[in-house]
Amino acid sequence: MKNQWFLLSLLATFLSFISCSKDDPFPTDEEDDMSFVHSVTVGDNAYVSLFKDLNVEQTSTQNSLVFAKESFLFTYGGNIYVLESMNARLYKYRVENGLLIQEKETMILPSGSLPAFLTFDSEEKAYISCVGLGKLYIINPTTMQKTGEIDLSEYAIGKESGDKNPEPGASVIRDGILYVGLAQDKSQFNPNTGAYVLLIDTKTDKSIKMISDNRATMATAYEYSGDPFIDEKGDLYIYCVGGFGYFANCTEGFLRIKKGETDFDQSYYFPIETISIPDIKGNKANYIYSKTYTGNGKLYGYFNVPGYVSNPPDYVNDKSMQTFEIDVYNKTVKKMNFDGTTGWSCSQCKAGDYMVFGMASTQGTGYYLYNYKEDKYEPLKIKTEGNPFKIQYLK
Repeated sequence: MKNQWFLLSLLATFLSFISCSKDDPFPTDEEDDMSFVHSVTVGDNAYVSLFKDLNVEQTSTQNSLVFAKESFLFTYGGNIYVLESMNARLYKYRVENGLLIQEKETMILPSGSLPAFLTFDSEEKAYISCVGLGKLYIINPTTMQKTGEIDLSEYAIGKESGDKNPEPGASVIRDGILYVGLAQDKSQFNPNTGAYVLLIDTKTDKSIKMISDNRATMATAYEYSGDPFIDEKGDLYIYCVGGFGYFANCTEGFLRIKKGETDFDQSYYFPIETISIPDIKGNKANYIYSKTYTGNGKLYGYFNVPGYVSNPPDYVNDKSMQTFEIDVYNKTVKKMNFDGTTGWSCSQCKAGDYMVFGMASTQGTGYYLYNYKEDKYEPLKIKTEGNPFKIQYLK
Protein backbone atom coordinates (compact mmCIF):
# COMPACT_ATOMS: atom_id res chain seq x y z
CA MET A 1 0.00 0.00 0.00
CA LYS A 2 1.21 3.50 -0.71
CA ASN A 3 2.53 5.34 2.30
CA GLN A 4 -0.45 7.62 2.87
CA TRP A 5 -0.18 7.31 6.62
CA PHE A 6 2.86 9.56 6.98
CA LEU A 7 0.99 12.27 5.16
CA LEU A 8 -2.17 11.52 7.10
CA SER A 9 -0.19 11.84 10.31
CA LEU A 10 1.41 15.06 9.12
CA LEU A 11 -1.95 16.48 8.30
CA ALA A 12 -3.77 15.15 11.29
CA THR A 13 -4.36 18.66 12.51
CA PHE A 14 -6.84 19.13 9.72
CA LEU A 15 -9.03 18.37 12.40
CA SER A 16 -11.75 20.16 14.11
CA PHE A 17 -15.08 18.74 13.09
CA ILE A 18 -17.33 21.53 14.28
CA SER A 19 -20.67 21.94 16.03
CA CYS A 20 -22.21 25.34 15.29
CA SER A 21 -24.24 27.22 17.88
CA LYS A 22 -25.18 30.68 19.11
CA ASP A 23 -24.99 29.53 22.74
CA ASP A 24 -22.63 31.37 25.08
CA PRO A 25 -19.28 29.52 25.23
CA PHE A 26 -18.43 31.26 28.49
CA PRO A 27 -19.50 30.31 32.04
CA THR A 28 -22.49 28.16 32.91
CA ASP A 29 -24.06 27.67 36.34
CA GLU A 30 -24.20 23.91 35.99
CA GLU A 31 -21.08 22.29 37.36
CA ASP A 32 -21.12 19.33 34.97
CA ASP A 33 -22.23 21.21 31.86
CA MET A 34 -19.25 20.74 29.56
CA SER A 35 -19.02 22.91 26.45
CA PHE A 36 -15.94 21.50 24.73
CA VAL A 37 -14.33 18.17 23.91
CA HIS A 38 -10.72 18.36 22.83
CA SER A 39 -7.55 16.37 22.48
CA VAL A 40 -3.93 17.23 23.07
CA THR A 41 -0.89 15.24 22.06
CA VAL A 42 1.99 14.25 24.29
CA GLY A 43 4.54 12.00 22.64
CA ASP A 44 2.78 9.34 20.59
CA ASN A 45 -0.55 9.63 22.40
CA ALA A 46 -3.66 11.77 22.12
CA TYR A 47 -5.42 12.69 25.37
CA VAL A 48 -9.16 13.34 24.97
CA SER A 49 -11.13 15.17 27.64
CA LEU A 50 -13.84 17.75 28.30
CA PHE A 51 -13.62 21.29 29.59
CA LYS A 52 -16.35 23.59 30.79
CA ASP A 53 -16.06 26.91 28.97
CA LEU A 54 -13.73 29.60 27.65
CA ASN A 55 -12.98 30.93 31.12
CA VAL A 56 -11.04 27.81 32.06
CA GLU A 57 -7.47 28.96 32.62
CA GLN A 58 -5.74 25.65 31.93
CA THR A 59 -6.59 22.11 30.87
CA SER A 60 -5.08 18.94 32.26
CA THR A 61 -4.63 15.39 30.98
CA GLN A 62 -5.45 13.97 34.42
CA ASN A 63 -8.94 12.65 33.57
CA SER A 64 -8.29 12.14 29.87
CA LEU A 65 -8.90 9.07 27.76
CA VAL A 66 -5.73 7.98 25.99
CA PHE A 67 -5.62 7.03 22.31
CA ALA A 68 -3.06 6.69 19.56
CA LYS A 69 -1.87 10.08 18.36
CA GLU A 70 -3.82 10.18 15.09
CA SER A 71 -7.35 10.07 16.55
CA PHE A 72 -10.17 12.21 15.20
CA LEU A 73 -13.21 13.65 17.00
CA PHE A 74 -16.77 13.73 15.67
CA THR A 75 -20.08 14.57 17.33
CA TYR A 76 -23.64 13.62 16.50
CA GLY A 77 -26.89 13.36 18.44
CA GLY A 78 -25.29 14.33 21.73
CA ASN A 79 -22.61 11.65 21.46
CA ILE A 80 -18.89 11.96 20.88
CA TYR A 81 -17.12 9.57 18.51
CA VAL A 82 -13.37 8.98 18.51
CA LEU A 83 -11.97 7.51 15.30
CA GLU A 84 -8.57 6.03 16.10
CA SER A 85 -7.11 5.89 12.63
CA MET A 86 -3.80 4.10 13.09
CA ASN A 87 -5.36 1.39 15.26
CA ALA A 88 -8.50 1.21 13.08
CA ARG A 89 -11.03 1.58 15.90
CA LEU A 90 -14.17 3.63 16.48
CA TYR A 91 -15.37 4.54 19.99
CA LYS A 92 -18.64 6.13 21.10
CA TYR A 93 -19.09 8.20 24.27
CA ARG A 94 -21.70 10.18 26.16
CA VAL A 95 -21.05 13.00 28.61
CA GLU A 96 -21.98 12.18 32.20
CA ASN A 97 -20.93 14.05 35.36
CA GLY A 98 -18.26 15.89 33.43
CA LEU A 99 -16.67 12.71 32.09
CA LEU A 100 -16.72 10.70 28.88
CA ILE A 101 -18.53 7.38 29.38
CA GLN A 102 -18.23 4.75 26.66
CA GLU A 103 -21.40 3.45 25.03
CA LYS A 104 -21.62 0.17 23.11
CA GLU A 105 -18.62 -1.92 22.21
CA THR A 106 -15.61 -0.59 20.39
CA MET A 107 -15.92 -1.07 16.63
CA ILE A 108 -12.79 -2.73 15.26
CA LEU A 109 -12.06 -2.15 11.57
CA PRO A 110 -9.59 -4.08 9.39
CA SER A 111 -5.91 -3.53 10.07
CA GLY A 112 -4.47 -1.00 7.65
CA SER A 113 -7.85 0.48 6.78
CA LEU A 114 -6.80 3.92 8.08
CA PRO A 115 -10.31 5.21 8.82
CA ALA A 116 -10.08 8.99 8.74
CA PHE A 117 -13.54 10.50 8.34
CA LEU A 118 -17.07 9.90 9.59
CA THR A 119 -20.17 11.36 7.89
CA PHE A 120 -23.57 11.04 9.56
CA ASP A 121 -26.72 10.61 7.51
CA SER A 122 -29.05 9.77 10.41
CA GLU A 123 -29.15 8.07 13.81
CA GLU A 124 -29.11 4.75 11.95
CA LYS A 125 -26.59 5.47 9.23
CA ALA A 126 -23.10 6.89 8.84
CA TYR A 127 -20.19 6.46 6.43
CA ILE A 128 -16.53 5.87 7.34
CA SER A 129 -13.89 6.77 4.76
CA CYS A 130 -11.24 4.04 4.86
CA VAL A 131 -8.23 5.65 3.20
CA GLY A 132 -6.15 2.49 3.28
CA LEU A 133 -8.79 0.21 1.75
CA GLY A 134 -10.39 2.37 -0.92
CA LYS A 135 -13.78 1.68 0.63
CA LEU A 136 -16.58 3.36 2.52
CA TYR A 137 -17.90 1.43 5.50
CA ILE A 138 -21.58 1.90 6.28
CA ILE A 139 -22.41 1.70 9.98
CA ASN A 140 -25.27 2.21 12.39
CA PRO A 141 -23.87 4.86 14.77
CA THR A 142 -26.50 4.05 17.39
CA THR A 143 -25.71 0.33 17.66
CA MET A 144 -22.09 0.68 16.48
CA GLN A 145 -22.53 -2.14 13.98
CA LYS A 146 -21.33 -2.33 10.40
CA THR A 147 -24.25 -2.60 7.96
CA GLY A 148 -22.49 -2.54 4.61
CA GLU A 149 -19.62 -1.26 2.51
CA ILE A 150 -19.03 0.47 -0.81
CA ASP A 151 -16.04 -0.61 -2.88
CA LEU A 152 -14.58 2.38 -4.75
CA SER A 153 -11.89 0.52 -6.71
CA GLU A 154 -13.53 1.10 -10.08
CA TYR A 155 -13.04 4.85 -9.59
CA ALA A 156 -9.28 4.64 -9.01
CA ILE A 157 -7.36 6.56 -11.67
CA GLY A 158 -4.49 4.07 -11.51
CA LYS A 159 -6.56 0.89 -11.74
CA GLU A 160 -5.13 -0.03 -15.15
CA SER A 161 -1.66 -0.23 -13.60
CA GLY A 162 -2.86 -2.11 -10.53
CA ASP A 163 -3.64 0.75 -8.15
CA LYS A 164 -7.25 0.12 -7.13
CA ASN A 165 -7.42 2.61 -4.27
CA PRO A 166 -8.71 6.15 -5.00
CA GLU A 167 -8.08 7.14 -1.33
CA PRO A 168 -11.50 8.36 -0.15
CA GLY A 169 -11.33 11.35 2.19
CA ALA A 170 -13.71 13.90 3.66
CA SER A 171 -17.32 14.00 2.53
CA VAL A 172 -20.62 15.80 3.01
CA ILE A 173 -24.28 15.01 2.34
CA ARG A 174 -26.47 17.43 0.39
CA ASP A 175 -29.97 16.69 -0.89
CA GLY A 176 -29.61 12.93 -0.47
CA ILE A 177 -26.24 12.73 -2.20
CA LEU A 178 -22.95 11.90 -0.48
CA TYR A 179 -20.08 13.87 -2.01
CA VAL A 180 -16.77 12.08 -1.31
CA GLY A 181 -13.42 13.67 -2.09
CA LEU A 182 -10.91 11.25 -3.65
CA ALA A 183 -7.18 11.94 -3.24
CA GLN A 184 -6.22 9.69 -6.20
CA ASP A 185 -2.57 9.24 -5.19
CA LYS A 186 -0.20 7.61 -7.65
CA SER A 187 2.76 7.54 -5.26
CA GLN A 188 3.85 9.02 -1.96
CA PHE A 189 2.96 12.75 -1.80
CA ASN A 190 2.20 12.57 -5.52
CA PRO A 191 -1.50 12.65 -6.47
CA ASN A 192 -2.79 12.41 -9.99
CA THR A 193 -3.51 15.92 -11.19
CA GLY A 194 -7.12 17.02 -11.09
CA ALA A 195 -9.87 17.10 -8.49
CA TYR A 196 -12.10 14.03 -8.21
CA VAL A 197 -15.34 13.74 -6.25
CA LEU A 198 -17.60 10.68 -6.15
CA LEU A 199 -21.37 11.14 -5.81
CA ILE A 200 -23.35 8.41 -4.01
CA ASP A 201 -27.12 8.10 -3.54
CA THR A 202 -27.65 7.80 0.22
CA LYS A 203 -30.94 5.92 -0.24
CA THR A 204 -29.47 3.12 -2.31
CA ASP A 205 -25.75 3.51 -1.51
CA LYS A 206 -25.11 3.22 -5.23
CA SER A 207 -22.62 5.43 -7.03
CA ILE A 208 -24.13 8.09 -9.27
CA LYS A 209 -20.99 9.35 -10.99
CA MET A 210 -17.48 10.66 -10.44
CA ILE A 211 -16.87 14.27 -11.40
CA SER A 212 -13.49 15.87 -12.06
CA ASP A 213 -11.92 19.26 -12.66
CA ASN A 214 -8.38 19.87 -13.93
CA ARG A 215 -8.03 23.35 -12.41
CA ALA A 216 -7.06 21.99 -8.98
CA THR A 217 -5.70 18.76 -7.50
CA MET A 218 -6.66 16.50 -4.59
CA ALA A 219 -10.20 17.23 -3.49
CA THR A 220 -10.06 17.47 0.33
CA ALA A 221 -7.35 16.00 2.47
CA TYR A 222 -7.65 12.43 3.71
CA GLU A 223 -9.49 13.64 6.80
CA TYR A 224 -11.82 16.48 7.68
CA SER A 225 -10.18 19.87 7.32
CA GLY A 226 -13.28 22.06 7.30
CA ASP A 227 -14.52 21.09 3.88
CA PRO A 228 -16.54 20.13 1.97
CA PHE A 229 -18.96 22.66 3.45
CA ILE A 230 -22.34 24.00 2.38
CA ASP A 231 -23.12 27.70 2.67
CA GLU A 232 -26.43 29.41 3.41
CA LYS A 233 -27.31 29.42 -0.29
CA GLY A 234 -26.96 25.65 -0.50
CA ASP A 235 -23.78 25.86 -2.58
CA LEU A 236 -21.12 23.25 -1.84
CA TYR A 237 -17.47 24.31 -1.59
CA ILE A 238 -14.55 21.94 -1.63
CA TYR A 239 -10.90 22.83 -1.13
CA CYS A 240 -8.27 21.01 -3.17
CA VAL A 241 -4.99 20.86 -1.27
CA GLY A 242 -2.89 20.45 -4.41
CA GLY A 243 -0.24 18.01 -3.26
CA PHE A 244 0.58 20.11 -0.18
CA GLY A 245 2.98 22.32 -2.08
CA TYR A 246 5.29 19.52 -3.19
CA PHE A 247 4.57 19.62 -6.94
CA ALA A 248 4.30 22.64 -9.21
CA ASN A 249 1.77 20.91 -11.47
CA CYS A 250 -0.56 20.10 -8.55
CA THR A 251 -2.47 23.33 -8.07
CA GLU A 252 -4.62 24.07 -5.03
CA GLY A 253 -7.82 26.08 -4.67
CA PHE A 254 -11.52 26.17 -3.86
CA LEU A 255 -14.04 24.69 -6.28
CA ARG A 256 -17.83 24.99 -6.08
CA ILE A 257 -20.85 22.84 -6.90
CA LYS A 258 -23.88 25.11 -6.94
CA LYS A 259 -27.19 24.25 -5.32
CA GLY A 260 -29.28 22.04 -7.60
CA GLU A 261 -26.21 21.04 -9.63
CA THR A 262 -24.02 17.93 -9.49
CA ASP A 263 -21.03 19.17 -11.51
CA PHE A 264 -18.29 21.65 -10.75
CA ASP A 265 -19.16 25.28 -11.43
CA GLN A 266 -16.82 26.25 -14.27
CA SER A 267 -17.25 29.94 -13.46
CA TYR A 268 -15.73 29.56 -9.99
CA TYR A 269 -12.15 28.83 -8.93
CA PHE A 270 -10.32 30.42 -6.01
CA PRO A 271 -6.62 29.58 -5.45
CA ILE A 272 -4.60 31.27 -2.70
CA GLU A 273 -1.08 30.41 -3.85
CA THR A 274 -1.25 33.09 -6.58
CA ILE A 275 -2.10 35.89 -4.13
CA SER A 276 0.63 38.27 -2.94
CA ILE A 277 0.08 38.51 0.81
CA PRO A 278 1.64 41.32 2.87
CA ASP A 279 3.00 40.80 6.39
CA ILE A 280 4.25 37.24 5.84
CA LYS A 281 7.75 36.13 4.90
CA GLY A 282 8.01 35.78 1.13
CA ASN A 283 4.47 37.16 0.67
CA LYS A 284 3.23 33.72 -0.39
CA ALA A 285 1.28 30.80 1.05
CA ASN A 286 1.11 27.52 -0.84
CA TYR A 287 -1.90 25.71 0.65
CA ILE A 288 -4.53 25.85 3.38
CA TYR A 289 -4.44 23.52 6.36
CA SER A 290 -7.64 23.31 8.39
CA LYS A 291 -10.45 25.83 8.05
CA THR A 292 -13.85 26.63 9.57
CA TYR A 293 -16.85 28.19 7.85
CA THR A 294 -18.62 30.83 9.96
CA GLY A 295 -21.18 32.17 7.47
CA ASN A 296 -21.60 34.85 4.81
CA GLY A 297 -18.76 33.41 2.76
CA LYS A 298 -16.19 33.76 5.56
CA LEU A 299 -13.82 31.08 6.80
CA TYR A 300 -10.93 31.10 9.24
CA GLY A 301 -8.01 28.78 8.82
CA TYR A 302 -4.30 28.09 8.72
CA PHE A 303 -2.13 28.80 5.68
CA ASN A 304 1.22 27.10 5.20
CA VAL A 305 3.82 29.80 4.53
CA PRO A 306 6.97 28.40 2.87
CA GLY A 307 8.99 31.39 4.10
CA TYR A 308 8.78 29.99 7.64
CA VAL A 309 9.70 26.41 6.72
CA SER A 310 13.24 25.28 7.55
CA ASN A 311 15.44 23.30 5.16
CA PRO A 312 14.90 20.40 5.55
CA PRO A 313 11.39 20.92 6.91
CA ASP A 314 10.80 20.32 10.62
CA TYR A 315 7.08 19.61 10.92
CA VAL A 316 7.26 19.42 14.71
CA ASN A 317 8.92 22.79 15.33
CA ASP A 318 8.51 24.97 12.22
CA LYS A 319 5.91 27.66 12.96
CA SER A 320 4.86 27.90 9.33
CA MET A 321 1.11 27.77 9.96
CA GLN A 322 -0.40 31.26 9.95
CA THR A 323 -4.04 32.13 10.75
CA PHE A 324 -6.09 33.83 8.04
CA GLU A 325 -9.58 35.08 7.28
CA ILE A 326 -10.82 33.76 3.94
CA ASP A 327 -13.70 35.20 1.90
CA VAL A 328 -14.79 32.66 -0.71
CA TYR A 329 -17.40 35.03 -2.15
CA ASN A 330 -15.03 37.91 -2.86
CA LYS A 331 -11.93 35.71 -3.23
CA THR A 332 -9.85 37.60 -0.68
CA VAL A 333 -7.64 36.64 2.27
CA LYS A 334 -6.46 38.61 5.31
CA LYS A 335 -3.77 37.65 7.80
CA MET A 336 -4.91 37.59 11.42
CA ASN A 337 -2.98 39.10 14.33
CA PHE A 338 -1.70 35.84 15.77
CA ASP A 339 1.82 34.44 15.66
CA GLY A 340 2.51 31.30 13.68
CA THR A 341 2.09 27.78 14.99
CA THR A 342 3.34 24.32 14.10
CA GLY A 343 1.67 21.76 11.87
CA TRP A 344 0.95 19.52 14.85
CA SER A 345 -0.76 22.29 16.82
CA CYS A 346 -3.32 24.03 14.66
CA SER A 347 -6.77 23.00 15.80
CA GLN A 348 -9.84 25.22 15.70
CA CYS A 349 -13.59 25.40 16.19
CA LYS A 350 -16.41 27.91 16.14
CA ALA A 351 -18.08 28.64 19.49
CA GLY A 352 -20.85 31.23 19.35
CA ASP A 353 -19.29 34.39 17.89
CA TYR A 354 -15.79 33.15 18.67
CA MET A 355 -13.18 31.26 16.76
CA VAL A 356 -11.09 29.12 19.09
CA PHE A 357 -7.58 28.43 17.78
CA GLY A 358 -5.38 25.74 19.35
CA MET A 359 -1.78 26.74 18.75
CA ALA A 360 1.81 26.34 19.89
CA SER A 361 3.05 29.83 19.11
CA THR A 362 5.79 32.03 20.52
CA GLN A 363 3.25 33.31 23.07
CA GLY A 364 2.60 29.85 24.49
CA THR A 365 0.70 26.63 23.88
CA GLY A 366 -3.07 26.57 24.24
CA TYR A 367 -6.27 28.19 22.98
CA TYR A 368 -6.43 31.67 21.49
CA LEU A 369 -9.73 33.47 20.87
CA TYR A 370 -11.04 35.72 18.14
CA ASN A 371 -14.48 37.35 18.21
CA TYR A 372 -15.19 37.61 14.50
CA LYS A 373 -18.31 39.71 15.02
CA GLU A 374 -16.42 42.39 16.98
CA ASP A 375 -12.92 41.84 15.52
CA LYS A 376 -11.40 41.31 18.98
CA TYR A 377 -8.43 39.11 19.88
CA GLU A 378 -7.63 37.30 23.14
CA PRO A 379 -4.16 35.73 22.99
CA LEU A 380 -3.54 32.53 24.96
CA LYS A 381 -6.84 32.48 26.83
CA ILE A 382 -6.45 28.84 27.93
CA LYS A 383 -3.16 27.00 28.48
CA THR A 384 -3.08 23.31 27.65
CA GLU A 385 -1.06 20.43 29.00
CA GLY A 386 0.12 19.04 25.69
CA ASN A 387 -0.24 20.34 22.14
CA PRO A 388 -3.79 21.21 20.99
CA PHE A 389 -4.81 18.59 18.45
CA LYS A 390 -8.61 18.52 18.04
CA ILE A 391 -11.43 20.56 19.49
CA GLN A 392 -15.21 20.69 19.13
CA TYR A 393 -17.87 22.89 20.62
CA LEU A 394 -20.67 20.75 22.06
CA LYS A 395 -23.52 23.28 22.28
